[in-house]
Amino acid sequence: MTVNFTLRGEQQEVLGTAILYVSSSATLNPRSDTWKENISVEFSQPWGQVQSLNVAADVSCTSSCVAIEKSPWVGAKKLVDNGVLATGSVAYSNVPAIDKVDLSTTKYHLYITHTGSTPTLPNVNWDNPHQVRCDSHLTDTGNINTGCVDGAVRQDPDLELPVSRYGAAAVTYGWAQWNLKDKWGLYSGSPLNRATNGPERRKFTCEEKSSDPFEKMPNSVVLDDSCDEFPFASTQQGGTDGALCAEIRAHLREDGKYEVYKAWDDRPITKQEPCVRGHVNLLENATAGSAYSRYIQDWRLIEGDPFYVTVPDYFDMTVDAI
Repeated sequence: MTVNFTLRGEQQEVLGTAILYVSSSATLNPRSDTWKENISVEFSQPWGQVQSLNVAADVSCTSSCVAIEKSPWVGAKKLVDNGVLATGSVAYSNVPAIDKVDLSTTKYHLYITHTGSTPTLPNVNWDNPHQVRCDSHLTDTGNINTGCVDGAVRQDPDLELPVSRYGAAAVTYGWAQWNLKDKWGLYSGSPLNRATNGPERRKFTCEEKSSDPFEKMPNSVVLDDSCDEFPFASTQQGGTDGALCAEIRAHLREDGKYEVYKAWDDRPITKQEPCVRGHVNLLENATAGSAYSRYIQDWRLIEGDPFYVTVPDYFDMTVDAI
């Protein structure tokens, strides 16, 4: 923010001018409902009778946001052209209701005075063009998790799930991306969109609401077998009837690479299916699910937010994919 200050006499003649440069910066915390903002004001280019200015500042914010530390410094600071800035910090808090999203705007106010004079425009007000987006939700352990992100600019990295770490779970996702028609989560296909009712959606793909419920394989084929679906149940693309999904299993070879097979001989795979059900070791399934949960919290994905998924080593770790 640049503030051009002009001091005028009784006949509106210009007695002096100066420029104030205002800057602010904040780092939002995706796992906290509070954040601090640093504010500084620099006095520059004095002319005429304006060789110093007194500056006070305060902030506020809209919606359910509260400015818990409103002033970056106490009272008014005298600024002169010596390179010394008026600096300080303010703080905000925003705790939306559970499963609600709140967009708030931070607002700024400078009160500028010149000793011995009455300035014509002592007040300067402006709004931050970037809204802060906060949301709250219950975690699996019953705790309330609240965090805030920049509502205007979201440049989340891809959700990376390498085969070298997540095993057959990652193979299942990579196979679906590169073999099924919709290419969910790939830039050459379509993004996935967060859905908050994942447990209910999963019932249709892997559990009792599927017209063809998932059947575990014996430990001799897949140790501690479980149903792992892609697109994820916690996306708007997930929750498809499991009977419509391609069903696969990934076999780990002695050379450390995976081969992908159809799970059952009586269920052919056309690669036109809208989803996949993978037979995946329960621990690998849960570990990949935890990575997705952390990603959601780290980047505060809410209902409908798009994101992409990358299995960076899929082609290095998988051979003879059906």
